[in-house]
Amino acid sequence: MNPTVVLVHGAMHTPWIFNPLRERLTARGIASRAVQLPSSDPDSAVAQGLAEDAAVVRAAIEAVDGRVVLAAHSYGGVPATWAAAETDQVAELVHMAAFVLEPGTSMMEWMGGDFPPTWIHSSDGLAVKAGDAEESIFSGVDPVLAAEAVKRLNWQGMRAFTETLGGAPTQVPVTYVVATQDPALPPAVQERWAARAAHSAHVPSGHSPHLSHADEVADVIAQAVARADTGG
Repeated sequence: MNPTVVLVHGAMHTPWIFNPLRERLTARGIASRAVQLPSSDPDSAVAQGLAEDAAVVRAAIEAVDGRVVLAAHSYGGVPATWAAAETDQVAELVHMAAFVLEPGTSMMEWMGGDFPPTWIHSSDGLAVKAGDAEESIFSGVDPVLAAEAVKRLNWQGMRAFTETLGGAPTQVPVTYVVATQDPALPPAVQERWAARAAHSAHVPSGHSPHLSHADEVADVIAQAVARADTGG
């Protein structure tokens, strides 16, 4: 039985963001499911943190009967990494323009202690949201799709950025998808992470390759699934 792909969205997103990619995976005969991270919520007071996100990802993995290819975008790479360290079901971890932190570090440390100046803070101080998402997160995406994606963005809980990564797997092979035209996460940084991965691919996209280049990303994930299926 083919491994199931579990998709982990980035900050402020919902599973909706993976609909185009999931359609491509289905067409390739690959089963997938997408989690909703509790750090992303329409209500800033309800949005939770990194630890809760990792627990939800781990639960989604454990709900699969069999092996999993865990594919994460942007911030989603952090809870996905933590969850992959706590289960033996993950056959491969695919990072799509995702953050690769060292255990014991936080997103806030990586960002130098502050948020981008274009980000908006909720009135209760518990969450943030990108104020320039169309130009940063969704650059290069079809304008109609990008506008819909912006409308669907949630608040992202502050603790997602301040809590530290609790663990990382040591035996799980990693594939890194470098978004070579990414204005949000510098491609040079992605290249350094990709250099440490077992496999890498380059997509001429902005920060959301799963939206702008869904076919190419589906091909990369399909290759990970094939490796996991054959034990390669």
